[in-house]
Amino acid sequence: MFPQLPARLALLALISLPLVACDTQAMSDLRRTVGIDQAETEPEEPAGPRPPAVSPLVEPIETGTASARAVPTAEPLTYRATSFVAGGNEPFWNVEISGNTATYRTPENQSGRKIEVNRLVFDRGVEYIGVLNDRPFVLNLTATECQDTMADRTSPLTARLTISGKTQQGCGAVAQAPQAAPAAG
Repeated sequence: MFPQLPARLALLALISLPLVACDTQAMSDLRRTVGIDQAETEPEEPAGPRPPAVSPLVEPIETGTASARAVPTAEPLTYRATSFVAGGNEPFWNVEISGNTATYRTPENQSGRKIEVNRLVFDRGVEYIGVLNDRPFVLNLTATECQDTMADRTSPLTARLTISGKTQQGCGAVAQAPQAAPAAG
């Protein structure tokens, strides 16, 4: 039925015989060359520098050229303080922060409106975020000296208040804790 079949099998055996005689290393090299044995090869290291494994904001990048040093990740003036006062001119606004409560005052509402806020510390200051009239209320305090536009004074913090998508600039400071009344003797 297939008279040429034994001849083809013999030719196939003769072609594969040299491959069978090769040692394991030669076979491995042949497989890599052909692309069959890709799982056994080690991934090559990139020629240039690799990207960091974590964000440099989370862990400082070490280059190996100098000894490791501590890197501050929070601004000392705002890190431990939990009470602040900030205000701006044209339009006038004032915000007092105490813990997780902000009191927002304007000329139209001098008694103020209390807003529950969350505190976020970052490397140059602190930010308080809450909701006022179903819109974001954000007070950002940065440790950059601020010159008051109406008074001839400077404040240690620059303030940025964002309400209903509008941002207003101002100045701020760490609020002084109320003085305790002297004990009656």
